[in-house]
Amino acid sequence: MKVSLLRKILPDFLRVPAVIFLRKTGISTWFQNKLYAREAAVLKSDFRSTLPPDSASKMKVLIVCAHFNHTEFLPGCVSSILSQTHTNWHLLIADDNSTDPDTTSILLDQSNRDPRIECIKLNENTGAYTARNTGVYASQNIDWTHVTFIDPDDVAHPNWLQHSLDVLAGREGSIRPYIRRYDIALKKPLQAYFGHCPTLHSRFAWERAGGFLSLRRSGDSELTLRLSHLSKDGLTVNVKSFDESIMCRHIPGSATHQDLTSRKLMLEKRDDELKGMNISEMKITTPTITTFKNCS
Repeated sequence: MKVSLLRKILPDFLRVPAVIFLRKTGISTWFQNKLYAREAAVLKSDFRSTLPPDSASKMKVLIVCAHFNHTEFLPGCVSSILSQTHTNWHLLIADDNSTDPDTTSILLDQSNRDPRIECIKLNENTGAYTARNTGVYASQNIDWTHVTFIDPDDVAHPNWLQHSLDVLAGREGSIRPYIRRYDIALKKPLQAYFGHCPTLHSRFAWERAGGFLSLRRSGDSELTLRLSHLSKDGLTVNVKSFDESIMCRHIPGSATHQDLTSRKLMLEKRDDELKGMNISEMKITTPTITTFKNCS
C-alpha cells in the first residue's frame, strides 16, 4: 500500500494506464512474484515462534465466507476448512441472495457436515463486503477471538489458520497470508502475493476498524489500508505470513479483474483521506449489514 515512485513523478492520465498495461501483459506480475517470493523466504528465515505451547488451541477463529452463485466450488472450500490443523473454528457462510435454485439445498448440505458450520441467506443482494459484515453480526453468540474471511471458490491449505496464529503470536493485530492464484481447475500456478480477503484479525483489531466499507469492489484492500494507518499508534500490528496458505481461482470476468483503473485511483484517494484523519475517525462505527434468514 506504499505510494509508488511513479505516482510522484507522472500524472494520473499517464501513470495509471501504464501500470494497468504492465499488469495485464504479465510484466509487473512476473517481477512481483519474484519480489514476494523473496520477501516470504526472508520472513521464514527470520521467524522464531514465541507463541506458548497449546495457547493457539484456545483461540477460536470465526471464518466468514460470503457466497454468491458458486455452488460448484463451495463444497471444496468447506472441505478445506474441515481439514484445518487448527480445529477451534466456526464457519459462517453468508449467501448473498444467490439466484442459483440449488443454493438452499447445498447450504443445508454444508451446514450438516459439521456442527461448527452455520449458513445464513441474505434477503437481498448487497455485495461481498456487506455480506461479510452481516456474517460477523450474525455470529454474535460465538465467543471468537479472531476473525478471517475466505471466498467460496478458494481452497485453504490445512495449516492456514495454525500458521497465521503462530506468526501473529498472540499479538493484537492482523496478518496477511501468502497466497497463490491458480487457473480455474487449481492445476496451473499463477501469481503469488500477500492477500487481503483471508487476512486474520484479532478481535481487538477488527473491532477498532469496525468492519468493511459498503463497497462493491476493493473493500478488503481498503480495510488493509485502514488497518495499516490504525496500527501507527502501536496498539495493533500488521504482519505477513510466509507459508502459502490459500489457493485462489482465476475466474475470467470476476470482480478481481474489473475496473482496475477506477479501483487503483479510489484506493490512492482513500490513502490520502486516511492520512488526514485521527485514529478515532477511522473506525466504521455503523458497518452496513442487512437482513437474513438462517439456512442451517
